[in-house]
Amino acid sequence: MAIDSDRRRMIFDQVRTKAMSRGTPIDDDPELLAWVELWISGEYDMSELRSRYNDLAIRRTQRSKSAAGALEPVASEATTPDTD
Repeated sequence: MAIDSDRRRMIFDQVRTKAMSRGTPIDDDPELLAWVELWISGEYDMSELRSRYNDLAIRRTQRSKSAAGALEPVASEATTPDTD
């Protein structure tokens, strides 16, 4: 059974409202919201939306790890005594 765009919009709005009422807002990343709009219009199915979101989450994790690694001192800096 196909779901029309009005029904998909209603589903998304209900999910967002329920999550926000529980203190868990839906991710508002513009890229994700664009994909949601494609799901609502019927261009994506839910498995495609889920797959793209999972890829986005992986990219975020990788960026976060890269940023954290950039903040760690280099081994030679960490073992050099302070001469001040």
